Amino acid sequence: MSVVRGLEQRLEQLLEGVAGRVFSGRLHPSEIAGKLAREADFARFEHKTGPATANAYTIMVHPRDLSVDPNDLERTLADEMTRYTTEEGLRLEGPVVVSIKTSQEVSPGNVICHVEVTPGPAVVWARLVGDGGTLDVGRNRALIGRAPENDVVITGEDVSRRHALIWRQGGIVSMRDLGSSNGTFIDGDRVGDGSAELQSGSVVRFADHKYRLVET
Repeated sequence: MSVVRGLEQRLEQLLEGVAGRVFSGRLHPSEIAGKLAREADFARFEHKTGPATANAYTIMVHPRDLSVDPNDLERTLADEMTRYTTEEGLRLEGPVVVSIKTSQEVSPGNVICHVEVTPGPAVVWARLVGDGGTLDVGRNRALIGRAPENDVVITGEDVSRRHALIWRQGGIVSMRDLGSSNGTFIDGDRVGDGSAELQSGSVVRFADHKYRLVET
């Protein structure tokens, strides 16, 4: 089963129980699920850290097709889209937000979905805890290094400007070295330019800067 089809089926199952209370009978859960899943797939792009996708989704329906306040459904859909991006290892530039809005420009019984990348605060999913302090890790795929534009900044001349990449995908946390001068190590083993798996509690060293990975 394709990734998109799997997401569509999960969204449809999720919507089966609640869509009837939010939308009129003209809108079927499968139509809403299909639109959202396809737009999420179309929105993928290549970031310098790897695959990324949009984080803001707006579902537009005709006013007569929206029966009640959709806040609860918006949060539920956002949670599912966040789960999808985590499973796929996609970078996000901010938290996932799903908005359901009405527009006279949408024909009754139809649905339109708009997506965009909206910068926002990183959602912290792990921390690097060391003698030098605690560093938050977010964005699913995060660059680590000395340069201030990195997602995780480690000061120290022995740390390369772009030192390493850390990401999570399918429940696994991985890291690779980005050609740093003084190396990246996991539990004493040097990390190359391929992916190396980390466990919560693994000790990671960037040059001489040592941290313990703690998943939140």
